[in-house]
Amino acid sequence: MRARTPNRDRPMNRSIFPRAAAMAALMAGLVAVAGCDDGLTDINRNPNSPDQASADQLFSNAVEASVSRVFGSGLHMRMPAIWAQHYAQHRYTEEDVYKLSDSRISTAWTGFYAGPQQDFQEVIQKGTTDGKPNVAAMGRIMQSWTFHVMTDLWGDIGYSDALKGREQGSSNTPKLDAQKDVYSGLLASLKADQAALTPGGAGFGNPTADLIYKNDAAKWKKFANSLRLRMAMRMSNVDPAKARTEFNDALAAGVFTSNADNAQLVYSKEDPNVNPIFAYIRGRDDHTISATMVDTLKSLADPRLAIYATKSKQRGEYAGMPNGVMYDPPLDSLSRIGDYYNKPDASAVLMSYSEVLFLQAEAAQRGWTGGDAAALYRQAITAAMQQLGIAQASIDAYLAQPSVAYNGLASIQIQKWIALFGNGPEAWAEWRRTGLPVLKPGPDAENGGKIPVRLPYPQDEARRNPENIKEATTRQGGAGMNDKLWWNK
Repeated sequence: MRARTPNRDRPMNRSIFPRAAAMAALMAGLVAVAGCDDGLTDINRNPNSPDQASADQLFSNAVEASVSRVFGSGLHMRMPAIWAQHYAQHRYTEEDVYKLSDSRISTAWTGFYAGPQQDFQEVIQKGTTDGKPNVAAMGRIMQSWTFHVMTDLWGDIGYSDALKGREQGSSNTPKLDAQKDVYSGLLASLKADQAALTPGGAGFGNPTADLIYKNDAAKWKKFANSLRLRMAMRMSNVDPAKARTEFNDALAAGVFTSNADNAQLVYSKEDPNVNPIFAYIRGRDDHTISATMVDTLKSLADPRLAIYATKSKQRGEYAGMPNGVMYDPPLDSLSRIGDYYNKPDASAVLMSYSEVLFLQAEAAQRGWTGGDAAALYRQAITAAMQQLGIAQASIDAYLAQPSVAYNGLASIQIQKWIALFGNGPEAWAEWRRTGLPVLKPGPDAENGGKIPVRLPYPQDEARRNPENIKEATTRQGGAGMNDKLWWNK
């Protein structure tokens, strides 16, 4: 949780996210005043060179860094999307057979804490100091989203004691909070933040600094509440009473109502601001679509197959790669990631309207709400396909198939797994929570032949913070790849 680690997944976006310029100005200012303590500080300071980054600059940088780290090649493409059997690895199959590199895990862990999470913390502090509650709330919502992703990867994480390195009396070896407490803290924070947001209130000085909603506080409210829905359902098997209460409270506060509300980062067509998946594939073409995904879409005559995948150059048809195998068929005999996702200006979707509808369908199926589960299920599929630009006639034909008809939780989760393509961390988390769809490890799988259910802690963190890592490991009954998280037990 210490030294800043560069984002190795993709180049930093310096034209849209201008923190580098601010940091250069800061260093120039420090050099200018380094030897001056004779009252000439104000004379030596260049008013056109700020001595610290603004909230606008920090927020843009932190959003890009956190989203690109979650959805880039170092995490999404390497582990969650493969373990959810959306993608398969080709040639370099270590993660596909569950053989992990500690350096990759360490880069993710350290990069979250020392990178975007610290920047979000500064945004929160600046928003509070400057009397801009909207700015503080936006920073905290994005920080909460990032913490949510992190705890669903590792379980117990540094939360209440994290990001305090600059405070007097702070510890260099912060404790790791139990995941139950992290969830409780995040749910409370999101509820408070959505209440603190005032539509029309002061936001970032430049609306484009908000790369998600352009200072639209009403949409930030919906995102915070929709994220609360997700987290409430995530804990449904371990604390159903609290889960139901939290879910209905968030639903009443107002969640996504159309695809226009989707929380997403839209990348640029120009370098260096391109989508990290496109940037990775352009330089290293070693991912294909999983056979599990291709075969499922084929069996349902699903029009999304032509969007998720390309046809094999050799065979002229859609052909998926089995997960967890060491053999190396020719790349041109397989389906690569579709052009909708493999393009420079593809969006990274943090949360979608279709996911919110699937969550409501499950809540209705569980009896938490008075909604019509079957109707919500159909609406969720419709929203997912509309998000991809599929024609309504094709959607109607798809929904009319007996194989797609609503059939309880199993149908909800299989369709949700399909719709979450492109969001590997969430698809993997939902598979761990529900066991649906049924995924089978490949024949060459390591890790005892089991699909991992968590990331282990990095060895460097265990060396630097041994007592707290040991305590967290003991509390969780282990912290290996087969040891389940709190909400998964």
